[in-house]
Order: sequence, then structure tokens, then C-alpha cells
Amino acid sequence: MLNHTDIIPSSIDQASLVEQVKRVREIEAIESDSFVPQTFRSSKEVKKATESAEVKTEPAILEVGNIGQIVAEKEAVPGIIPTTIKYQDENSLAHPNLFVDKEEAEERWFRRLIALRQERLMGSPVA
Repeated sequence: MLNHTDIIPSSIDQASLVEQVKRVREIEAIESDSFVPQTFRSSKEVKKATESAEVKTEPAILEVGNIGQIVAEKEAVPGIIPTTIKYQDENSLAHPNLFVDKEEAEERWFRRLIALRQERLMGSPVA
């Protein structure tokens, strides 16, 4: 018969002494009579806010075109790539693509179908 030590390596199974002591203290604090439940705050929300604050752009560069119109361009700082996806509605549990109009969804499906047919006929990859 197998036990957990046969399946899980001992390096993963054993926590450091500091982690074990911290865990025991937290369990004792929860089980004590003076424990007061608190509302849960996700650390994901804090990380998302800090990551979005880290994404910056260069100041706008203004150029005067040949006709005399001012052209404004924003350049992204090279080397900084956003690591999170931000949807329009933070409270929605569904992906925004599920709320697309029927005509637009049919048009996307039709374009995808044409691309797949072209791939089959030509043998080129489809994105």
C-alpha cells in the first residue's frame, strides 16, 4: 500500500520550521475565544492595482504636420509589458465576448470559417 511519502517528495512535504511555527500560531489564534472574524480581502486586487500603476507611457510628442495640424503621439516605454488583462466590467463573471451582438458574432464566425477553409485549401496556418 502507498502512503503520501511515496508519492510526494520529502522536500515538498516538509515545510520549514519557521513556516510550521507560523502556521501553528495562526491556527491557535483562530481557535482562541478572542478570535473575531474579519472580512476577506483578496491580495489579487492589490496586485492588480499596483501592476496597472507600473504601466506608464512617455509624455506625448507633438509634431506640426505639413498642413499645420498638430499631431500627438504616445510612445510606450520599451521593456514594460502589461502583465494583466483588464476587462471593461470588473464585476462581470463572464468574458466580454459573450455579450457581443448577434450580427457581430455571426460576422466573426463567418470570417473564421473562411480562414479555416483557406487553410485547408492552401495549407497555410491560420492565426
